Amino acid sequence: MTDFIFMVKNTSYMFVTGPDVVKTVTNEVVTAEELGGASVHATRSSIADGAFENDVDALLQMRRLIDFLPSNNTDGVPEWPSFDDIGRVDMS
Repeated sequence: MTDFIFMVKNTSYMFVTGPDVVKTVTNEVVTAEELGGASVHATRSSIADGAFENDVDALLQMRRLIDFLPSNNTDGVPEWPSFDDIGRVDMS
């Protein structure tokens, strides 16, 4: 993994050409959200790692992700307490 993409619903969009170009070329009317919004990229294309309701939710999840990373390249990985049974096996 090299990156993490966080998108906010109804404000984050990612596409090469926008709704106006789609309308001109195909005569199809689409919104920016339908074409390349957060929900599309989190559920269909899998480009986004998360689609959040607002900026605050997205920032809180970014902080949570960063908490799992070492502070620099020479530090060890942060350790978190776990109450999971060490012998547990998931047969899925």
